[in-house]
Amino acid sequence: MKSAWILRIERISPNDGKGLRTVVFFKGCPLRCKWCAAPESQKMKPESCLRAGRAGIFGKEMTTAQVMKEIRKDEIFFYHSQGGVTLSGGDVLCQADFARELLMECKESEIHTMAELDMYGDFENVRKLLPWLDGFYADVKMMDSTLHKKWTGVGNESILENIKKAALICPPNTISIRVPLIWDINDGRENIQATARYCEELKSCRELEFLPYHRLGLSAYESLGREYELKHLPAMSFADAYEKVKLLKKMDLSFPVKISGKVI
Repeated sequence: MKSAWILRIERISPNDGKGLRTVVFFKGCPLRCKWCAAPESQKMKPESCLRAGRAGIFGKEMTTAQVMKEIRKDEIFFYHSQGGVTLSGGDVLCQADFARELLMECKESEIHTMAELDMYGDFENVRKLLPWLDGFYADVKMMDSTLHKKWTGVGNESILENIKKAALICPPNTISIRVPLIWDINDGRENIQATARYCEELKSCRELEFLPYHRLGLSAYESLGREYELKHLPAMSFADAYEKVKLLKKMDLSFPVKISGKVI
């Protein structure tokens, strides 16, 4: 039985796949996105923090059995809502062997499985998970690799290539592409159109979803004693995002385009 560093487990989430979900957040991520809403997930090991004047810890080590015990508490909700389990992060691929074992346990219990993946690094880590996933979200921050490295700390070559490789072996409508839409960083017309064209090349693409910039992670930075570099940016509304993305309605795409779950 394997163990992994887990940030937290959230129950009854309606936003991370169909139905009600139990979301398992993994610790560890090779990216350092300037807009990261969960900086407490970046480092693999637990981190000390200060919340409401009290000391705390982000993350703990858990075995597969311990995580499955928490997941099974929600099986009745999965049954009635056609929900299931979603693995998130951090980056799930940083602990791919544990993730695979956990997904296998879920499938043996006939629990619907999804994951939110950065798709960065060795494709073999992606390949380990694909047979046990009913679908997954893949993050595409931006199409230009130089800008990608500037804003996330790494280039995007392996990310884009890994998504293409996965699309070749996944069933149709398996991959949902998600783009965090950030003011003056990746919200330009050229990047939005390039992302849509890239998605058209993926035979397994189910949808392209844009997630407007928000500031919900600000308190986590403060609790870690870290500076949030984009605190000058205001939150982006649905209307703001729609004005930037509506140009895709003229492209006659083969998949739906969404903003925060709503088809435009």
